[in-house]
Amino acid sequence: MGSGLAESDIDRPSSPGMSPPGMNVLRALLESACVDAPAVRGSSAHAPTLRGAAAILCAAGLMATSACYEGAAAHDDDDDATSSTSVGDSGDDGGSGGSSTGDGGEPAAKPSSGPTGLRLLTPSQYQNSVLDVLGDVAAPALGQWRSSIAAAQGGLSSASVENYEEASIAVTEAIFGDEEVRFKLTGCTPDATPDDPCAAQVVADLGRRAWRRPLTADELARYTELAADVAGLLGGDAWRGLQHAVAGLLQSPNFLYRVEVGTPVDAADPTYVRLDSYELASRLSYLVWNTTPDPALLEAAERGDLDDPAGLTAEIERLLASPRARAGVVQLFVDMFDLDALYSLQKNQELLPAFTPTIGPAMRAEIERVIDDTVLVQRDVRRLFDTRGGFVDAELAALYGIEGEFDDSFAPVTLPETRGGLLTLAGFLAINSGEASTSPTRRGLTIREVLMCQLVPPPPPDVVPELPEPGEGGPMTKRELLEQHASDPSCASCHVFTDPIGLALEHYDALGGYRATDQGLPIDPSGELDGTPFADALELGTIFAEEPAVADCLVRNLYRYATGHIEQVEETAAILELRGEFVDSGYDLTAAVEALARSEEFRFATLAPEDAP
Repeated sequence: MGSGLAESDIDRPSSPGMSPPGMNVLRALLESACVDAPAVRGSSAHAPTLRGAAAILCAAGLMATSACYEGAAAHDDDDDATSSTSVGDSGDDGGSGGSSTGDGGEPAAKPSSGPTGLRLLTPSQYQNSVLDVLGDVAAPALGQWRSSIAAAQGGLSSASVENYEEASIAVTEAIFGDEEVRFKLTGCTPDATPDDPCAAQVVADLGRRAWRRPLTADELARYTELAADVAGLLGGDAWRGLQHAVAGLLQSPNFLYRVEVGTPVDAADPTYVRLDSYELASRLSYLVWNTTPDPALLEAAERGDLDDPAGLTAEIERLLASPRARAGVVQLFVDMFDLDALYSLQKNQELLPAFTPTIGPAMRAEIERVIDDTVLVQRDVRRLFDTRGGFVDAELAALYGIEGEFDDSFAPVTLPETRGGLLTLAGFLAINSGEASTSPTRRGLTIREVLMCQLVPPPPPDVVPELPEPGEGGPMTKRELLEQHASDPSCASCHVFTDPIGLALEHYDALGGYRATDQGLPIDPSGELDGTPFADALELGTIFAEEPAVADCLVRNLYRYATGHIEQVEETAAILELRGEFVDSGYDLTAAVEALARSEEFRFATLAPEDAP
């Protein structure tokens, strides 16, 4: 695993001949279309009549639709020799001009804006948004793409549509089936009439939060009538009718997709657009809080505050000052390192007896806390790579060899002398290993691509993708096996960039536990990073803390995460300007987030010609 926002390693769909739906197609779906709407589900007692409700939902255009898209295959858990890895900067090496400073209106000069469109919610965004719309419910983390870029570029399978439908029915049943909970949410009692003021108010309030904008009069009438129609099918049960109207809101593309289609700035160029106030509020909220805008931000959008530099800055500062900002900043790193994969971590328990089904989530929780401490508390990203602080529960304490009394909660600790910084945390090591053995090539590849934004090409097609077996001389370390494999010039051209870095981490096994030997032989963790020598993983971490390429790459990843696309040549100047703000702030990532949110590149975008209105 370990894939992040590096261009060669995002969760990009790979099925030949398939592509995401065009924006004009989805724009039509946002308005009224219905494609292959699955049946509305409910309790068995109502199943026959709910099939009729499905037809109403379909006619109303409330169901999400499918782009019938296949997911990209995950990294194989193979030997180091199989890793696909062109060395060089994944960003563009040119570009001129600068990002003009706007006054909240149209820019003095057209900024280098990137592409935009409709961005499917990631699993965490879906879960957070449902919770913010409905309150304390058992909301699942649903989504076909874990990465925010993949969600912006990928499509939606039929199975995912059904999952969204089932989830919307389940969460709304839990609310509307409980008298106290449903009244707390709605504050009124519906009467199952087409012009029911209670249903209209509930649809308007929840729809505004869910769709991140006010509903139009037609949309409001359609959903209010839906509540009455479904209630009629269910024997006049007004609460069940309202439940299905709310479930329909959560199945709509207006909820499942973040709409960023903008409004043309100049009639002569309909492809160049400015995000409207609600679209900007949505982009800002998902960047900083990783969830739907709160009422205050929606009200600021309604007043036009976000069109004014002072008003926009005030909202940015308010969001960043909230404890909820932790979620957005941490999510950037979750995206980069694919940390959600730790929830389903699998290891060979026979060879790695410390592995349990709960240790992967614990590893993820530790990395989150280390990111929080270094990036948000200390406000210096460089400390992420050389910190001696960790956070452990009983399982991780045992894995790290830390003595003391620990339980299921996480306690701050000083890491053992053999550890320091992100590269030596068990979660980073485990997610970049096989199920039974370490993978120096994979670990080095992740560092090159995710931390340095460099691309390493796949191996030539005629290369045998396995490491050689040890010879008659006895066991060999992974370093020796890789050196033998890389003696083939066609292999060496790639392995020279990945293996020296990954071999620095060989003191940590496939689960991240420390080991002194490999196959009973001493481990040599020394090497060099682009000419700079290091003795071991800790020294490598100190190099990364001051490595300019790491700061460049983090800013690049932040830009990609916020805008939902890989930067284009024309955006290079904007990224360089953002990097300057980051460095000048003492590597405070929140300063870079604020600078990005105030930039014109964040507020303006370019449509593909075929998507222009």
